Amino acid sequence: MTSGDAFFQGSQIYDPIALLRRDGELLYIARVDMKASRQFMILTPTGEPAWPHEPLGSLSDIGWSLRAHQWHDATPEPVGQNERLAKTLARLLIERA
Repeated sequence: MTSGDAFFQGSQIYDPIALLRRDGELLYIARVDMKASRQFMILTPTGEPAWPHEPLGSLSDIGWSLRAHQWHDATPEPVGQNERLAKTLARLLIERA
């Protein structure tokens, strides 16, 4: 169990889709509001926005934000049952390398 699991468990606001690990730090990528939402946030394990320019409107925007903050080398790990969005984010980060 990661430190963010307790925060996300049962949340009706955040639906985590990916976890990134780097040098002992963790970031979560989560949909905001509902599962059908097209807004995403990059969150710390305590549920705080990682950076002030949140939420973002697409996984591409998430990729650009991760790149701007030097997280583009972290591989997104799927969280939950839907691995598709984490794989899409991983592909976006690789394409921009």
